Parts: sequence; structure tokens; C-alpha cells
Amino acid sequence: MVVLAPSIWSCTGRQTSEPPIPPPPITPVTPGYIQGYDHRLGYGFEYPEDWEYQAPKVEFPLEKVEVFTKKGEPTRIVIRVKSTNLKSLAEVKAFGYVSRESILKEGFVEINDRKAYEVVFKQLVAIDPASVYDKAKLVIFLANDKEYEIRCHTIEDLYATSEEVFDHVINSFVIK
Repeated sequence: MVVLAPSIWSCTGRQTSEPPIPPPPITPVTPGYIQGYDHRLGYGFEYPEDWEYQAPKVEFPLEKVEVFTKKGEPTRIVIRVKSTNLKSLAEVKAFGYVSRESILKEGFVEINDRKAYEVVFKQLVAIDPASVYDKAKLVIFLANDKEYEIRCHTIEDLYATSEEVFDHVINSFVIK
């Protein structure tokens, strides 16, 4: 009977080994979610495993866009990373990403030891045959001369049922 050892001895008597296996994710993945990480841009998050994924092509100043859509619903989570000259979250708030009239709630939050600007807002998306409003949560981080944006939105009637998923994705977001 021959037993193979984990390493192989070459003819010269030197021990060779297989390449190291990358370490597992630092944090466990929540059941029902997939953990993604972009090493080039230095961020990661968990997203629902059964949502459709798209990564449209982007041009400067955008560096990456990831879109997750819940099947059969107009419910989306959009992650955008772009180069920015903004240096503070106060500048982000003043920049006017959302019209002041549509804001339901806004403020500064801390997520995974990073400060961010968070705004919940409502906007009209369709008028005919009836008015339809989109409700969204937008969270923006500044780090590494980049703006990391998470925009979670759906029609107003579905927002409450999607909010737990939105919050999970936002609260799992990390930037190195």
C-alpha cells in the first residue's frame, strides 16, 4: 500500500508544494447571500443569491457599476464606484444627488467603521395611467479618492418588503 503525502519530493530531494489556497472570506456569508469583493477597488458586500446581476460598461469618472435586480419586480440595488474630488460628506450632502423636496429622511451614519451620507427619498417615476412613486435609500461613502454609492430602490408599495434586504446589503458593505 502506498500513501501519498501532501507534498512531493523531487529528484534533488527538495520538497515542493502546491500553491497556497486563498483564505476564506473574513466574515461568514449570511445564508441566502453571496459575498462579493473587488480587490482592485477595495470594497466588498453581500448580495441576495437569487437576484439577477449586471455589470454595464462604464466610462471615466465611473470605475464600476454593479446592478442587482429582484426577479419579477422593479426592485434594484445599484453599486457605483467613481473617482471624485469631493473630500467630505458635507460636500456630498450639498452636492444635490436628490432634490430637496423628495427627501423623507437624511443624515450621516457609520457602517463598518466608515462614515457615510444616507438619504431616503421618494420620486415620481410614471404618471400615466396612474402616478407611481419610486422609494429609495442612497448611501454614499468617500474613501481612496473615490465615491462608493449604494442605491436601493423599488416602487413605493414594495419598499417595506425590500427594506430588510436593502439594509443587509448596505450594512455588509466594507471598504479597505
